[in-house]
Amino acid sequence: MNTTQQLEITHLEIKRIPTVTDILTFSWEEYANSHETREVERQEVQKALSCRSDRVFTYQCTECKETVYQLLGCNSRLCSRCGKRYNDQWAVSLSKAMFQVPHRHFVLSIPSQLWPYLKADRSLWKDYMDSAMDTCADYFPKIMHNPGIEPGVIVILHPFGKDMKFQPHLHIIVTEGGFDGKGRFVPKTFFPARPFSKTWQYHVLTNLRKAGVPNALISEMFAKYKGGFYVWVHRAGTIRKPKDVAKYIGRYVRHPAIANSRITGFDGKTVEFFYETDNKYNNDDGENAGIVTERHNIAMPVNDFIAALIQHIPGRQFKMVRYYGAYARRHKRVFKQYASQSSIASTVQDTIYMTGRKFKPICPNCGGYLVFCGYETIPPPGDFLHWQPRSDRMVEWLIRD
Repeated sequence: MNTTQQLEITHLEIKRIPTVTDILTFSWEEYANSHETREVERQEVQKALSCRSDRVFTYQCTECKETVYQLLGCNSRLCSRCGKRYNDQWAVSLSKAMFQVPHRHFVLSIPSQLWPYLKADRSLWKDYMDSAMDTCADYFPKIMHNPGIEPGVIVILHPFGKDMKFQPHLHIIVTEGGFDGKGRFVPKTFFPARPFSKTWQYHVLTNLRKAGVPNALISEMFAKYKGGFYVWVHRAGTIRKPKDVAKYIGRYVRHPAIANSRITGFDGKTVEFFYETDNKYNNDDGENAGIVTERHNIAMPVNDFIAALIQHIPGRQFKMVRYYGAYARRHKRVFKQYASQSSIASTVQDTIYMTGRKFKPICPNCGGYLVFCGYETIPPPGDFLHWQPRSDRMVEWLIRD
């Protein structure tokens, strides 16, 4: 079979069942040769292209004799399969590390006129995230009439919208109240919206001004948005179970800008995908009558698709999730009576077999030692006649960057 025939077959396969990896496999080399790319982008793409998540390490426990399987993965920010595992694992870890007190989920954003500055200068991303904590540190003591109150705040930066455009916004998980100087939790159930919006506007614009965003634009934003910047509150209101908020927010932590399920076609030149929006509609009396889900179909040149995909990859070692206030590492020990575990960490210990490790992997079933046996290839979907590991015996390793 000649090269042309191989490309035609690959092309047809991609067109039938397109995935992010398929598109990168087919088009990345040409894109990289004709476009300027960052080193971290090249690294993340190569990791995704070399992903071996169809293979597992196999262990046997010396105590309970159970066989334990551990998925291999690439840990790339562009890999949908590994990204989902990372998100699920992070969500479980977070739910165990959050304080056992009520929380709220907010979404904070800034006007589109400011987006180009964050896209051009990624050092502004930390200033953007820090502004969320500055807002909470200013807002909570005032509405609770206690200058010593300190809330617990977890901030997640989400740099893209459903259409894959650069649209940086923040998801924040905040304790519904705060901790006083004696480490006691003081609840607060009512949050006036307008003061929060204006406080958010003040701190984010002030910090961006200090970081170099033009003063004229900052002044324009203050004048144009007199009621403050957009703040969305989770419709569920108070979230009393950490696992609920962690499961919901986990999807924003590590997944790529688009899921494979939203890609509908690829012919080698154009990528087709869709996204959905929920739109409220009113009845004849002007009252809210419900929500209609609208589907938007997009056709995008493959080079534009790849550019949109990789632009959201943060710099190496940049933390897309940050912990502030009572959740900060230096403070959290003061409020340890409210936490079920001491730190945000993987609930499953590092169980990977690696040469040079001084510790032995731990069995997730009984806590005994695991002995590395080898690795196996996962059969294709639907072909589990000769081997089918139970999900509760599957260990997944979380790599932190």
